[in-house]
Amino acid sequence: MPAESIIEKNLNPQHKLTNLDISTHYSEKSFWIFKKDLTAALAYWIIKQSPYDTPNVTEAVEAYDKFLSPLFDKEVIKISYQRLKEEFVNAQIFESIPEILIFNTPKIDTGCEFMIVSRYEHPKPDYDFIGITALAHNIYYMIMREKITQDY
Repeated sequence: MPAESIIEKNLNPQHKLTNLDISTHYSEKSFWIFKKDLTAALAYWIIKQSPYDTPNVTEAVEAYDKFLSPLFDKEVIKISYQRLKEEFVNAQIFESIPEILIFNTPKIDTGCEFMIVSRYEHPKPDYDFIGITALAHNIYYMIMREKITQDY
C-alpha cells in the first residue's frame, strides 16, 4: 500500500498533525515502540538543536539507552502517548541524565541568566546551549507524528 494511502486511511483529513492537533485527537491512542525509536530521536534533536555543526551525541545516546533498558522487557513494547510523556520523554528525565543535561549548559558561562538574541544575531556556539524542555518536547512530538502516520 503506498504511503499516501496509509496516511489518508489513518488520519482524519481535518487533522494537520500540529502539536495541539496531536494532543487533542491522538492522546488516547497506544502504539508499539522500539528503544531505538527513542534513542534515534534523541540523537536527531540534539544535533538539530545544537549550536555546533557536529556535536558528540554518543555519550548522551548511550546514557539514555541505559536509562531506557529497564523499561523495555521486550524488544518492542506497546505504550500510550501519556506513558511516553510520563516515563520515557520529559525534561525531568533528561535533567536526571548528566550526559544529556550537559547540552543544557553553555561551554563558557557568562554569569548572566538571560541572553538576548534575534533572528539576525545569534550567540557564538560556546555561549549557547540546548533547552532541555524544548529537546523533550521535540522528541515527544516527533515520535508521536511518526507513530500516527506509520503505525495505524
